[in-house]
Amino acid sequence: MSKLLIVNYDKVVKVLSSIGYVVSHQKGSHIVLRFTDTQKYFLRFGYRKNATMLVVPAHKPLGKGMLRVIIREIDLSVEEFNKLYEKI
Repeated sequence: MSKLLIVNYDKVVKVLSSIGYVVSHQKGSHIVLRFTDTQKYFLRFGYRKNATMLVVPAHKPLGKGMLRVIIREIDLSVEEFNKLYEKI
């Protein structure tokens, strides 16, 4: 089992935008992302369940529990998230 990294919200938004999420709007400290590029996601990860809307709190650093919830919502493993994080 891979270790979950401690990251800031801006890095999480960059990782999510690399797989097809786009920032829709922000209200206060909550950033709302919408999933637009399904083809990009399917080419990278195959057909999986994925959320079309995702809320990321604008916290530095983002808590491990919240990061785990976000990763679970987009149906990635911690290892896959860490690989995407290393690429940005």
